[in-house]
Amino acid sequence: MTSPEPQPAAGSLSRVGALRSGFYYQDLIAWSAALRVLQPGGGYNQLEIEVNGAGNVDDVILRATAARHRYAQVKWAAKTADLINDAYLTNVPTKGKSLLQKFYRSWELLRHRDDVPPSLELTTNRALDPADPLLSLVDGRSDCLNPAARLAIPTSPEGRRIDEWATHLRCERDEVLAMLDGLLFKVGLTISSEQDRAQALMLANGLLADKDALDCGVVLVDKWVREGRRIITREDIRKEVVRENLRADDPRAVLLVQAIKREPHPDDAAVVLDWVDLYDGDTPPLRRQPRDSADWVTMSNDIDEAVETLTVQGHADIVLRGFMRQATFFTVGARLAQVSGTTITYLQNGAAWASNARHVPVSAPNGITTTVGAGNELAVAIGMSVDPTTAVTRYVTDTYLPINRILTLLPADGAHDQSVAGPGEAVAYAQALRNAIRQDLERDPAARVHLFLAGPGGLALLLGHRWNRVAPTTVYEDLGAGRGYVSAFEVDA
Repeated sequence: MTSPEPQPAAGSLSRVGALRSGFYYQDLIAWSAALRVLQPGGGYNQLEIEVNGAGNVDDVILRATAARHRYAQVKWAAKTADLINDAYLTNVPTKGKSLLQKFYRSWELLRHRDDVPPSLELTTNRALDPADPLLSLVDGRSDCLNPAARLAIPTSPEGRRIDEWATHLRCERDEVLAMLDGLLFKVGLTISSEQDRAQALMLANGLLADKDALDCGVVLVDKWVREGRRIITREDIRKEVVRENLRADDPRAVLLVQAIKREPHPDDAAVVLDWVDLYDGDTPPLRRQPRDSADWVTMSNDIDEAVETLTVQGHADIVLRGFMRQATFFTVGARLAQVSGTTITYLQNGAAWASNARHVPVSAPNGITTTVGAGNELAVAIGMSVDPTTAVTRYVTDTYLPINRILTLLPADGAHDQSVAGPGEAVAYAQALRNAIRQDLERDPAARVHLFLAGPGGLALLLGHRWNRVAPTTVYEDLGAGRGYVSAFEVDA
């Protein structure tokens, strides 16, 4: 089953088209689950697909070695504008039960049968309705309604909604709350985001992770379903991986940095950093700096601790995941330095940009020097996607930084958003940019480098990874057009 290519919508999906998209979506979710079974230290030893005896949460089941087993009900919506609210959960079709009733009956069945309380999951590309008094309280960190539901005042709108659910389910309020302890709302999971997740897990397992390999994995799930194979063990998955020639390398550890937005699957990672609540701004585009400037140091220390944890665990090959900005990409790369023997990989628009990718020659970047004459330090403005010279010059002069000159480095054909075509060019540019800065410092030494970045996050990561024999460096974060910059991290080099 080949992954759908993004195309402009040509009208509403036909019934068959919606079914095909739904099947692909469920198979994609199941392939990621298979990769969790395969993942070293992942905590799961078996995948089950549409098995009997699991109630209505049998679409994708992960059997845990120690923790809760995970039971997922996968729901695909052709129109993601249709939100998850009370009406969606409690609507009773002419023949059958409401979705909430299905979850409750499954919870009743499994809590008495399993050796540990079950973890039930609603996995869907729909989003939660922010206007719903109860569902709007789902915690973005845990995907769970509790403890918020347990803390709800009975006379509040959310408290009354819990009582309404108890009536709908013909049970006591305490039973609704007990079910909600283990009901997770995995929402807003688009096809593209789940493809990205699957590719990251393929990298983590040492598999090929390009589009063809991803399609191969999803087709495997489709084959298992068609053949009636409902229980898939770790050994089964290993054999299929070998048979399909998907093995490419040794397994890698996943480092997840949740700077400006949280990931829906943090448990995929060996180490997780979560700074979302430190940032000013209610949405990812607005999150550019922490509310307290001292938290830049907190985040820097967190990166150091993450690197130390990965080192102690014996990981030298790292997959970086998460939503972050330029300065964070660069600093993570610098702390996971090439000179330490570490290899780092990031999925840039679905392509694996690895620090050890084969070098693809690029034209030497153009260097432009702007004299400031206010000190003995060097400002470097790297403009791969846009030329930041004007903004950097204004910031440097307005803040009276002790800058002697500004070195702007641009692609030979000018700054544009397609300046780096792939991983090989990213490696080449990382080397060329660093070398150009070294050469500038050889001609005119500076006590410190002030670094301003505009380009792909993966390039900032690979540049930081190779940042050595330069000078002590302050890395800046862009605050948006016309709003200047803020000093973010310090990097020894």
